[in-house]
Amino acid sequence: MSQNRIDRIRESEKLYHDNCYENHTLFQEGSWLHKPVKAVLDVFELLERRDDLRLLDLGCGVGRNSIPLARKLAGTKGKIVCVDLLESAIRHLDKYGREYGVPDHLDLVAANVADFPIAPNEYDFVFSISTLEHLDSKMVFERTIRRMIEGTRSSGVHCLLLNSNVKEIVKETGEELDPMFELVFDTEELLQALSTLYEGWNVLLRKVKPFAVEINRDGKPVILKSEVVTWAAQKR
Repeated sequence: MSQNRIDRIRESEKLYHDNCYENHTLFQEGSWLHKPVKAVLDVFELLERRDDLRLLDLGCGVGRNSIPLARKLAGTKGKIVCVDLLESAIRHLDKYGREYGVPDHLDLVAANVADFPIAPNEYDFVFSISTLEHLDSKMVFERTIRRMIEGTRSSGVHCLLLNSNVKEIVKETGEELDPMFELVFDTEELLQALSTLYEGWNVLLRKVKPFAVEINRDGKPVILKSEVVTWAAQKR
């Protein structure tokens, strides 16, 4: 993929998310910020409860998953490291962390997920929602997941949501656009890649669900359609 295309996608996604974060508050009905991802909360419950749990949220946004999890860590020394490329996401998450009384459980990092250093055996729970398909290439995608795996303690868990078979269609005309995703996976290709990467892990959840939402691209209503792959696994 050309650097020009990556830059164009990143700018489009920045504009979309910056606008969303400014015009919708966390847990407000009517947007995808309304509630956390159920699979993330469900998988968290599989962890052995300890006083020092370490969680990693790659592509944290404004905290729709990290804020509820931080509240579950109340009264412990547990921490969630929250990583996002967008400064606006980190700024809003800092505000929401204080509003919801959990700032001491959040470590906020503005960084490219692919460049964020993950120490070996550092985390009990690593999760990433609609983020890894925005990495630069399939090679970077696989390298990032391998680093996530190396950074996970024994019996630790991962929960990933990824979009595959992505299409963007202009609502009024039906014109199909170039999707603003760096990696446009075929669903079966993605599932096979995950099966290979997580060989030896106990797969907890493997689900594919159709998804459609109206978004705005360059002032035009656009229907974003995809298949959402939910993948959760536990390290043996």
